[in-house]
Amino acid sequence: MKIVKPSNLLSEIPDPPKQLYCYGDTSLLNKCCISIVGTRSITSYGMKVLDMFIAPFLKELEIVVVSGLARGIDGYVHRKCLQRGVRTIAVVPGGIDTAIPACNREIWKEIQKTELLIAEHREGTKLNKYMYIERNRILAGVSKSVIVIEAGENSGSLTTAQLALDYNRDVYVVPGNITSNVSRGCNLLAKQGANILTSIEDMKEVVGLVGGQFSFYY
Repeated sequence: MKIVKPSNLLSEIPDPPKQLYCYGDTSLLNKCCISIVGTRSITSYGMKVLDMFIAPFLKELEIVVVSGLARGIDGYVHRKCLQRGVRTIAVVPGGIDTAIPACNREIWKEIQKTELLIAEHREGTKLNKYMYIERNRILAGVSKSVIVIEAGENSGSLTTAQLALDYNRDVYVVPGNITSNVSRGCNLLAKQGANILTSIEDMKEVVGLVGGQFSFYY
């Protein structure tokens, strides 16, 4: 395990973590990052969107995809990145070894080998509810852009989106079925003026790939 200072981008938020506990490749903290978050109750729609967005061009551009290793969207994000060779960072609440859902334990082990796991607290730290907010601010602060895919009205992903706006990050949302509970939060963000993603071309623009030219600044 390594202990490092926050990256330049993360250090700019009003309340940056004093230090990060890490397993894996800490150089990823200094690369171009985007955060993708969403519901723990992922649907086939969310999976299809991520199958489309976690694409080869992310690997080619050396974009790092950040998420929270929770059930649902987060776990699927990391799993798809590992399958497709896209670099990924998992940000966990509490201690770096304590808040891992059983369904994602194997992903947690795989990320340690080649990617990066980070947390604000050392191994063995007892998890408290406020630590999820702490984690969300890291998700929002470490990346230039935050994408929300499937989120209910009370989803913690909406907190991450609001923090991202507070930090002057770009926030994007994938709209969903108006009859689906897990799309209500996303549709609310869209109604409030969040940037909307509806295609792979939109996703390419998020990472600065326009007209075959790459212009992602961080």
